[in-house]
Amino acid sequence: MPEFFYTTAKNNPKRASDHFTVTPVAGSLGADVRDIDLNTLSEAGQQALRQALLDHQVLFIRDQALSVEQLEKVTQRFGEFGVEPYVQPMPDHPHVVHVVKEATEGSPFIFGGAWHSDWSFQERPPAFTLLYGHDVPETGGDTLFNNMYLACEWLSPTLRNLLLGLNGINSPEFGYGPNSRHNAALESMNIRFGENVDHDVRAHPLITRHPETGRNVLFANPAYTLGIEGMKPEEARPLLDYLFTVASAPAFTCRMRWAPGTLAIWDNRCVWHQPVSDYFGQRREMFRTTVKGTQPVRGSAA
Repeated sequence: MPEFFYTTAKNNPKRASDHFTVTPVAGSLGADVRDIDLNTLSEAGQQALRQALLDHQVLFIRDQALSVEQLEKVTQRFGEFGVEPYVQPMPDHPHVVHVVKEATEGSPFIFGGAWHSDWSFQERPPAFTLLYGHDVPETGGDTLFNNMYLACEWLSPTLRNLLLGLNGINSPEFGYGPNSRHNAALESMNIRFGENVDHDVRAHPLITRHPETGRNVLFANPAYTLGIEGMKPEEARPLLDYLFTVASAPAFTCRMRWAPGTLAIWDNRCVWHQPVSDYFGQRREMFRTTVKGTQPVRGSAA
């Protein structure tokens, strides 16, 4: 019998705010934010927004009007810009990635089209990603998110204790290495791929401690965590596959519907995401930034 996964709405409760309206979208994670103007948000409002992000892991901030310059300013209120490898940023905006798929493209492949946490192979992976929906399809093009706190807590104490002593090997090999030819199908984006990526291979703990909440997180993802330090591939693969099955269980996910003028912000330290490729033949245009995080720190035993 397949494993039965569940969670409760207590994992994603609503917190009242004087600065905006928050509506949780699932029992696992995620919230819509309304009645807010990011261009005029006060410092107290910014602090409340960061707390809401820590509470819900991903926010969809509706009804915004952001230029690229304004998106940059919003990003910097969360921290220092992250480094964008393998994807060429906009010429006049070196920290902004133009994520676009034209209706006329000949392939359904999309940028980042698999479960992942952004750039987990970096020494300091992004703390947050901001993605602004400028032109989105009327239907399709949703984004899935999951809660890696819940994935970690689901595991048996025995398995968690084992993982606390292990490091995952994170690499851009599948996404951007010599055999990553799928990138050629992304006709409207400038992506660097096909070269040796050994310089970007890093070991991070498989269970980390979130630097702001202090909670343990399962820190591994199918796109970039390709092995386990000290294990043979034949030993590591079944374990990683099981972890990925747990993490992607529907009970631990939410599905976000885009609309023009929506800004999504998510916490890469405790969330995976996956865009859904179900809008082939329609145009989708977004602008993306990241906020540099800290070096992942090993979690602690209960």
